[in-house]
Amino acid sequence: MPSQANPAERDVSPEADREGALTELLTDPALTGMARSDFDHLVAVSEPYWDALAEAAFQRRFHRPRSYLHPQTSSLDHYHRLLTALLRRRRASTSTLLAHLLGVTRTNLSNQFQDGHRLLDLHKITVKPLPGAPARTLEQLKARGTPIERHPTDQI
Repeated sequence: MPSQANPAERDVSPEADREGALTELLTDPALTGMARSDFDHLVAVSEPYWDALAEAAFQRRFHRPRSYLHPQTSSLDHYHRLLTALLRRRRASTSTLLAHLLGVTRTNLSNQFQDGHRLLDLHKITVKPLPGAPARTLEQLKARGTPIERHPTDQI
């Protein structure tokens, strides 16, 4: 008798699974400096502000309001734009690596950082930069996300 699979499980493509794993890695509290629930709350609270900043930037650039033909000014969603701004402020990764992982150009990502930093300042989000050089490879990023485990016998 064939097994009954959950319809939600059948609809998950390998690309969606890979994107979920990437988001899970990038939202690691060791990289962002905040709990995932705190970051999710920041995303929810800041989205209306992002829309206002995007509208103002569009009007400055094109001297007209965004119409229904141009509703989006970035290929990244708000969640990932804010996440990359936070990771850049933390010096967790290079812009080149983040752009490669998210499938956008480095120029596009750099343009998004400006408004992302304004939002972080607006919400008074202060983060301490990670020590050392930013990660340049996926392996280095994974290593930065995993804190060094201390054993109880390692106390000084």
